[in-house]
Formats: sequence, structure tokens, C-alpha cells
Amino acid sequence: MQRCLVLGLLTLAASRATHAQIIPEALLSFPTQTESVEYDNLAVLRALPNYDGLQQEFSSKPLDHAKAALAKLGIPESQVNELVVGTSPGTLYGLVAGTFTGSLAAKAAIKKGILPLRLETAKMFCPDTGTCLVFLEDDIAAFGTPGELRSMLQARQGSIGSLSLNHVLVRLFNNTDSSAPVRGVASGTRLDASLTTELLNKTGSQINWTQFSSGISIFAYSVSLDTKAHVAATLECKSSFAAGLLKQTLSLIANAQALAIKAGQDPEKMPFQNLEVSSSDAVIDVKMDTRIPSAT
Repeated sequence: MQRCLVLGLLTLAASRATHAQIIPEALLSFPTQTESVEYDNLAVLRALPNYDGLQQEFSSKPLDHAKAALAKLGIPESQVNELVVGTSPGTLYGLVAGTFTGSLAAKAAIKKGILPLRLETAKMFCPDTGTCLVFLEDDIAAFGTPGELRSMLQARQGSIGSLSLNHVLVRLFNNTDSSAPVRGVASGTRLDASLTTELLNKTGSQINWTQFSSGISIFAYSVSLDTKAHVAATLECKSSFAAGLLKQTLSLIANAQALAIKAGQDPEKMPFQNLEVSSSDAVIDVKMDTRIPSAT
């Protein structure tokens, strides 16, 4: 009863999004020690002409792990429309959702000699890929090691704490742009790991993100894509002083860009454009545009 109530509230909070149940399922299934969460709408990314580059940028390793295991059960990547990845120290796990049918995949696995193993109250499939799968619903599967899957099932059943109890994280995640195909939230210690390689490469010469990570408690971000990547981030700092230092650095860069454009520099040749920074006490909001990764 309690789980149904929480799931209903989380579903209502995320009702504007294009996804179905995968985000509220992730918040209920990921354990409380999860330090970062990222949602990727693969169906949207797949429709873009540079999907190969985007896939490597936003979901490469987690998706590769899940794809290899799913393929053993007869589920191709084309049937995986959404991905949510969670990380905690030394671990990586997640959920996938799509047009596949778990009951049919389970039958296909048994025919191939991949027999289910009992894990808590669920059936776990461990093809020879290093990643195991549990179908939470017919169209939603959890992936990870047996230990990670056990923790996810226990969190989902309420025998250990779930990520839904982290109200700050849930609030920040739900406040990201629900229409964006890439959305995430992470602790400040995960700043470098959570920022995409593309963004780090483009801003690294001007923004040393590492020096600010110790002053950031938690941050959330979203990435919308057309001819460019439109990045929006909210950073909750540990103090108004830390927020002031970061805002000052970002504002100096924004002003320098504006002066360079006024002097005749082509904004399209800049690593990123349209940097906007605003703040309220210890919270900073940042927006910027940058080139999207090209296909590989």
C-alpha cells in the first residue's frame, strides 16, 4: 500500500514527461546510497542523425552493458527506448524500458539454456556478459551485478531505503526540463564524472570545474538537442560564499564572450555560446549552448 502511494506521487510529479514509469521506478528501486542518476530518452536520441556520437556521449558504457545482456535474451537495441543509470561508489546499475516483452524474453532465454536464478522474490537472468537482468515489469528491466540487483529489489520492496527518500535529489530531478531527452542529478563529488566529455573539453580551458566541486552539494542538469546542445543546470552550493565564487567566474566568462562577439569574433567558433548565469543565495542556475557530438 505504501509503495503504491509513493509510486503514485512520483508518477504525478513526472507526468509532464514523455516517459512512462521508468523514472519513478528508478527512484523507488535505486538504493539511498546512489550518488548520481541520469535519464536518457534513447528513442529521441536515435531519431537524430548523429545518434552514434550522442550514444557515446550520454549512455555509452551503461547502455553497452545492458545491450549485451539483452541481446542474449533476443532483445535488440532498437527495442530499448529509455535508460536510467544510477551510480554509487564503485558500482553502476540501471533500468531500461522499451517495446520488448519480458515474459517472451524469459521464454527465449530458457530455450537458449539461460535458466533463471531466484533473487529475492524475482527471477534473475545472467547470460555470459558480466551483467544480469531482472524484469520488474513486462517492459522494464533492471540490470547490474547480482549484488546490485538484490539491493534494487530490496529497495523496491521497502526492506531497505530507496532513493525516493532523498527528497532534495527528487525535487531537483523533477525540476529539470521534463521534455529534455537527457536529464540528471548528482552529488557535487560527481561533478566531473557527470559532466559530459564534450562539455568538459569545451569549457575546460576556461572553467576548472574540479576547483568548484568541493563547494557544490548537489546539482541537476538537462540537455535538449536540435542543431546544438542546450544545457541547463542548477547547482546547490554548500554556502553563499561558494556560490558567489562560482558565479563570479562564470559571469566573467560570459562577459568576455560578449565582448569578443562585439569585437567581431564568430560565436560559432567559440567552444560554447549564450552562457547565462543567475543565482539566489547558494543556488546557481546556468544555461549554455554548445555543438553536439558528431557521429563516429
